[in-house]
Amino acid sequence: MARAMARKRRIAGVKFWDLPLPFVLTLFFITVAGLITLYSATGGKGHFQRQLIWNFVGLASMFALSLLDLKKVERYCHFIYLGALVLLATVFVVGRVTMGAQRWLSLGPVKVQPSELAKLALVLALARVLVHQKGSFSLKDLWKPAVLVMPAFVLTLTQPDLGTAMILLALSGTLVLVKGMGRRTFVTLMALFFAVGVLGGPFVWGHLKGYQKRRILAFINPQAMAKDAGYHVLQSQTAIGSGRIWGKGFLRGSQARLDFLPEEHTDFIFSVFAEERGFVGVVILLGLYFFLVFFALSVAVEARDAYSFYVVVGVATIYALHFVINVGMTMGLLPVVGVPLPLMSYGGSSLITTYLGAGLVMATHRRRTG
Repeated sequence: MARAMARKRRIAGVKFWDLPLPFVLTLFFITVAGLITLYSATGGKGHFQRQLIWNFVGLASMFALSLLDLKKVERYCHFIYLGALVLLATVFVVGRVTMGAQRWLSLGPVKVQPSELAKLALVLALARVLVHQKGSFSLKDLWKPAVLVMPAFVLTLTQPDLGTAMILLALSGTLVLVKGMGRRTFVTLMALFFAVGVLGGPFVWGHLKGYQKRRILAFINPQAMAKDAGYHVLQSQTAIGSGRIWGKGFLRGSQARLDFLPEEHTDFIFSVFAEERGFVGVVILLGLYFFLVFFALSVAVEARDAYSFYVVVGVATIYALHFVINVGMTMGLLPVVGVPLPLMSYGGSSLITTYLGAGLVMATHRRRTG
């Protein structure tokens, strides 16, 4: 009788009660902080209501995905990645143009950004390549991950979406380094990148969009472009600094409430949070994101198979890159490239992708060793 009940409580060998509670609670706290900040930034209008709906959809997707066995997902990973590439290509045919960029597909009232989903799809496909790579990567072996990532990189860069394109490259490079690379290969590769950067710099600069050039110039000297691209960064720095130690409090941030801060509900939502919650709130939020990444990496270490290990490391890398880049650009430490802050920035595609990544972490945690 006991065995029969135990079998009923399992689906595909997974226990329902085997949830990583600290990980789930961390997601919950960041999500609540994001919703509260979004409400403050938008006045509780349509953005907040839609984000609330996307959160419920994301949570349902996360728990559903957590029941899967990643070894079974591995069989279809290349088809998933191919589907993501098709969506990226479809954007150029029927995609919606917003602010000079063609990145979204309209599915009735819903807008989907395929480049967000492509990050996870790339992780799933690249993990399989790493599993089948025997030993560390030599220079001649690097064509395998390069051939895989380049279609998504080129399609994303052409939209144009420089921020996401660079994340795809950084994500791939991180996973390759985790797999292993000989010292000679690493030095040769760095020298090659340096040479391409120096020789190809003028060519790349000549093909950048006007707003991309202005963002780079504003990063170098925001005061010189205070009325143009530098305005975003200067207002963001003002908002962050005005929060001081304890912050101004909920709905009391002047930069967002008086519309001085552009894109306060998306790219610069961290600035709104910092102004209202101050240094103490920022430290707590930073700690929550750090724990999210740390826990994911600890799950990867306990993964039952190599494929799950690389997938979870990829998810942790996505989280870390987004947090570092978003916070860095709001503080003026990095150029503004339009990278959202996970679970906080407004946007359904980014939110769903974050939750799906969390689902992959939970699926690996359920089937961990030990």
